Amino acid sequence: MANHLAIAAVAKAILKMVEDHCPRDEFAATPTFTLYGSHDFGSPQVTEGFSMLVWRIQPSAALRKPQPVREADGRKRMPSLAVDLSILMTAWAAEPERQLRLTGWLLRFLEDNAIVPAALLNQALTQRGVPAFKPDEAIELLLEPLTLPDHLGLWDKFRNRWMTSLNYSVRMLPLESNRFVDEGPLVVSREFGIGQIAPGGQP
Repeated sequence: MANHLAIAAVAKAILKMVEDHCPRDEFAATPTFTLYGSHDFGSPQVTEGFSMLVWRIQPSAALRKPQPVREADGRKRMPSLAVDLSILMTAWAAEPERQLRLTGWLLRFLEDNAIVPAALLNQALTQRGVPAFKPDEAIELLLEPLTLPDHLGLWDKFRNRWMTSLNYSVRMLPLESNRFVDEGPLVVSREFGIGQIAPGGQP
């Protein structure tokens, strides 16, 4: 299971994949690839390139009560916390037609590379001392349309710099706990005693 670095690893890995494979000849200037905060839509931080905004993190509805995990050494780890990420991907260009061409490329590229393995996820982290994912793990990126209330809510906040954007989700991202359940020592033997007759004939 992934640790607390997983959310940052997912965002950085996807953005790095886009940066490494995007069609550079489509840009009129040197492109920028930026992990956005919500306030960045109000300023011209990116005019040519791609931005990513992780705009919602919520408990996964598909796995609300995970069970404790038994490690190889016998210890029982506290249940993981499964979360769903909502990610807004935006292609930026000065000309609307180029922006739509880049958006079309982004749709096809992320669909073709929807499964991201642990090697890419861990490599994307700025701090790599502790890997976010175990070697056999991966995430799946899903194209998911916004609900009308979410769409209107984002439009209301980003209307000064709104661009046609794509919403993706990563579901059931398990954040592993560092705590273990204290189960006490294992029972390895039992002792039996012979009962004594109490005075008065009662056992």
